[in-house]
Amino acid sequence: MRRIGVIVALGALLSMLGGAVTAAPALAGTGTRQLHLAVTNLDFTSVVCVDPPGVNPDDPSCKMLQSTFVADASSNLSTGQGSAQATILVDLTPGGTCNIVEEPGAFIFDNGTIFTHSHHEDCAIHGLRIDTTFQVTGGTGDFAGATGGGREWASTGAASPVFFQGKISF
Repeated sequence: MRRIGVIVALGALLSMLGGAVTAAPALAGTGTRQLHLAVTNLDFTSVVCVDPPGVNPDDPSCKMLQSTFVADASSNLSTGQGSAQATILVDLTPGGTCNIVEEPGAFIFDNGTIFTHSHHEDCAIHGLRIDTTFQVTGGTGDFAGATGGGREWASTGAASPVFFQGKISF
């Protein structure tokens, strides 16, 4: 009889601990944690030539593009699907398959937003289209005051996901 009581109590304790582990993955003031973000289904909502202004973005005389995108996003710090958005500057002067990108981004989840920034030269000749570092530049909600950084990478396929892996403190 006592053994059954111990098993029931142990089961209840494990159930409570399991709930604590799976509940709200991001809590304010938790210190440094692993950060894993994935961006999929990129939709470039606008692309305009900014140098020289007003030129068709497909015109070879265009040297700098401004592009806005929205995408789906997921994170190890949020239980639900989120979104990513950015307005990036793309410098086409390296030529060939290469360009230089200035990329401030926002990852928006139900429990808060993570702001990032990266600056990188991308070339489609080394297996990875993007292979650079990024910084966490702030946050809102559960991620208020966020800092950190890590590695941003994506393969050469146009529909490839973009991954951000590193550390975050908030």
